[in-house]
Amino acid sequence: MNLVEIILISIGLSLDIFAVTICEGAMLARIEKKKLVIMCAIFCLWQLVAVQAGNLISLIPIFADSTTSMQVVWNGISITILIGLGVYMLYKAWRRETIFEHVSDISYKKVCITALITSMDAFFAGIGFGFMEAEFIIVQIAIETATILSVILGVYTGYRMGYEQKTKAYGIGGIILICSAIEIVFRSV
Repeated sequence: MNLVEIILISIGLSLDIFAVTICEGAMLARIEKKKLVIMCAIFCLWQLVAVQAGNLISLIPIFADSTTSMQVVWNGISITILIGLGVYMLYKAWRRETIFEHVSDISYKKVCITALITSMDAFFAGIGFGFMEAEFIIVQIAIETATILSVILGVYTGYRMGYEQKTKAYGIGGIILICSAIEIVFRSV
């Protein structure tokens, strides 16, 4: 797996976070930098744990068999995971939930729950990264960087433009993940 694929997948995964932080930003009376840093740390921690846990699954001896026939199976699983995540994000964009914007402060309990939920796709991507034998430190740096940027940009976008931008983020994220899976198919053939 090359660097461009890792970066694209990281961006696709982080757009889920971008979408939920838009909602948080849309409800803030003002943005406090300290709280923004804490939000970044919470989301980064959950992403780190999820990707690491997913990657560890690919290291289980029964799964780590790297024969040619098994490599085709693992590539297929990785592609299926990326397409599944992409379709799920497109579904979330299409669904267009309504929300009533009101001024409130950041609830760290809500942020932790949201970070846990959004890290589920990172868990599955971690499995895919492991099967594709991606350089894990590069994967972590890319995901953490994309997560930090997504939280900051999401909060500011929501604060300035409101909740409506959420569906666009889900749609773009889904398209990026599906395109990454298609690119892996073409590279594998």
